[in-house]
Amino acid sequence: MNVSRKDQETINNLMEKAGYVHQKRKYHCTFGFIEKLIPEEEAKAFGQDIVKLLQEHISLFPPLYEVEVVAHLFGHVMAFLPTSSSVIQLQEINQWLSQTVKKVSEGRYHLNEETKAPNYVPHMTIWRTRRLDARFERLQGLVKNHPPFRLIEAACVFFD
Repeated sequence: MNVSRKDQETINNLMEKAGYVHQKRKYHCTFGFIEKLIPEEEAKAFGQDIVKLLQEHISLFPPLYEVEVVAHLFGHVMAFLPTSSSVIQLQEINQWLSQTVKKVSEGRYHLNEETKAPNYVPHMTIWRTRRLDARFERLQGLVKNHPPFRLIEAACVFFD
């Protein structure tokens, strides 16, 4: 789910204060990955169905992403990790998404086991890097006690 347009700029401002370059990509929270490759002829319609249902699911009460820390994950990305109170709401959406993917695909697709609650914590990727430097420490200080980001726009991305 993408953060609001206003929060896109807020994140870029935080990043710039820490010394990183302004980015054009959308900041988002990753809720899961689908295990199997979806055939090209089904992908667009399936993605549209999931996005529509997810948008309906979050429209009344868009989730808030409260940042606890900045972390270096998977050896190549920096991400905001959520507070424990945000984790509860984010994992509920993750579980809902898992059930919805199964239902819409009639059991043919499911979320990757590594991206299922309670083991998976949805995260917000903010920068790709293999090496951390002093900017990371500055960013860590900037996100402490920062207001939460609103996740308002459902999205689906397919990788080849």
